[in-house]
Amino acid sequence: MKKSYYILLTITATAAVLYLLGNWVGRSFGLNRQQVIRNIHEAYGRATDAFEAGQTKDLAAFFRNELDEVDLKRIKFRLDTVPLHGDSIVLKQDLRYFSDYRKLLEQHYTFVCPVNDAQGVHAYIQNLRAGFIGKLLYMFFGTIVALGLLLFAIRKQVDIIRRQDELARMREDFSSAMVHDMKNPISSILIGLKVLRSGKVDSKPEKKEKHFDILEAEAQHLLALANKVLTISKLEHGQLLLDKNWIQLRPMVDELVHTFTAKAEKPITFQVDLQEEGAYADEEYLKEALSNLIDNAVKYSKDTIDIQITSCLSGQYIQIRVRDNGIGIPLAAQRIVFDKFERVITRNEDEKKKVSGFGLGLNYVMNVAREHGGYVSVESIEGKYSEFTVSLPLPAENEEANPED
Repeated sequence: MKKSYYILLTITATAAVLYLLGNWVGRSFGLNRQQVIRNIHEAYGRATDAFEAGQTKDLAAFFRNELDEVDLKRIKFRLDTVPLHGDSIVLKQDLRYFSDYRKLLEQHYTFVCPVNDAQGVHAYIQNLRAGFIGKLLYMFFGTIVALGLLLFAIRKQVDIIRRQDELARMREDFSSAMVHDMKNPISSILIGLKVLRSGKVDSKPEKKEKHFDILEAEAQHLLALANKVLTISKLEHGQLLLDKNWIQLRPMVDELVHTFTAKAEKPITFQVDLQEEGAYADEEYLKEALSNLIDNAVKYSKDTIDIQITSCLSGQYIQIRVRDNGIGIPLAAQRIVFDKFERVITRNEDEKKKVSGFGLGLNYVMNVAREHGGYVSVESIEGKYSEFTVSLPLPAENEEANPED
């Protein structure tokens, strides 16, 4: 059966449970009301029997005791004197069956007990509902609370299942993208090896060296993909130990600028303004994190690329910002952009080309920042720009001090 069938089955079953529960509550109130009315009738009957037999002269007090005996302590009543010859008078001797006089009790009145030849008394029940509602109140609210917890648990289970479906879909997309991205370098390596093994380039040293360079570059590409996945896994499980030291940012940034400028397929310009020249971090992982941010700026760019890299001191953090003039990130997607395997799809009509990737780059940046004790944030306007800020904390007093201090 498909998932939609199970969802429909769950909704139908929940609706049936709610209907049956409502039916059960209604019937329970009705049955309890009838029981309370019968207990009041029997208590009043015992009280009037004792009154007529001369066992008590205080009918009200005796009736109160009888009600307390049948756990109707909340019931309040008053005794009214009525003439015995009225049209609506119901005497005890006129009753054969309880049903003959249940309607009268449902109107809160008991039968009339004669006190002399002309007058009698009957009890008016002032709060009949207190007798049958009070008993079921705790059970009713307990049922409502339990039902609420059940519906809450069902909703959470649905959310978990939906999230698992999303993760399964993202992993499938990741696997497909990974296989596709690995296919090209593997094919290049096989073709290069075939050419080298054939001996066709043995007499052409420059061409042979070029083939070796291609093989090495493609092998490095495969290794980088595998290392990125392994590194993210280690970062998430806290198994990666960082070698943090004071490092110089400018040489690192200059190298990244040179690398991306050389391989860019579009016109690209970099603006670098480093107010803070150093940072307390692991140079290897920080460089890879910044490389991912620049790579995203290039991937999600327009016809020309303008990237600004700045650094400054903000409180106890050194902040490194990477800002681009690309297609931006929708506001709704900014809260999930750092999730693993998550890739943002823009509504930009000009963005016809599908960007390759695995949804790991920004997740890597986030994990590296967290492992350093810092954080990463994003500010973006769709169609205008995106700016990512990596905030790295200054070292504590017991850690290595800035050598320039």
